[in-house]
Amino acid sequence: MVLIMGVLRKPRTNKIYTHEEYLRIEERTKSKNEFYNGLIIPTAGATLLHNQISTNITTALKIAVRGLRQKYLVLNSDQKIRIDSEDTTVYPDALVICEKPEFWNGREDIIVNPFVIVEVLSKSTQNYDRGEKFMLYQRLPSLKEYIVVEQHTPLVESWYQLEENTWQKTAAQGTDGLLSIRSLGITLHLDEVYEHIDF
Repeated sequence: MVLIMGVLRKPRTNKIYTHEEYLRIEERTKSKNEFYNGLIIPTAGATLLHNQISTNITTALKIAVRGLRQKYLVLNSDQKIRIDSEDTTVYPDALVICEKPEFWNGREDIIVNPFVIVEVLSKSTQNYDRGEKFMLYQRLPSLKEYIVVEQHTPLVESWYQLEENTWQKTAAQGTDGLLSIRSLGITLHLDEVYEHIDF
């Protein structure tokens, strides 16, 4: 176990890898791994509930941005994000890109310009997702809004960037809740996020 950004994580091995070595390993493996400054860290396996909510929110975002004057691209958890300043590559649960994706070193599996990032919380990752991972994401100049989604209660929270280093939190609770996603100019309906989820 090693301490990564304040959270104990178990690396794949104790070996230090280059980012290029990580990418070659990632191309051959069936499981997802994240890269933190030389260490390859397996991601936690997602449960059915986690996958349902991730799919629901990706679908809700896709529908909500359709028809807006600005073009937005909504992507799922298979899209890697590179944070060069921290030598880190991670997988979010969902993300939105404004206009066109910008690729890291021309690689279409890694983007560097997410506009909105979504993480579905789990017991093992919630402190990391709310804290250190959000701090990593804040290093991305393109990021305007960060959204976290609870699994076991209908609660969605958003941090919207008012200006550099200033983020404002809003929340919506209950399956009848509505969350304004200010960066996109849309409203997220929690009954869609938690469709077919029993509490």
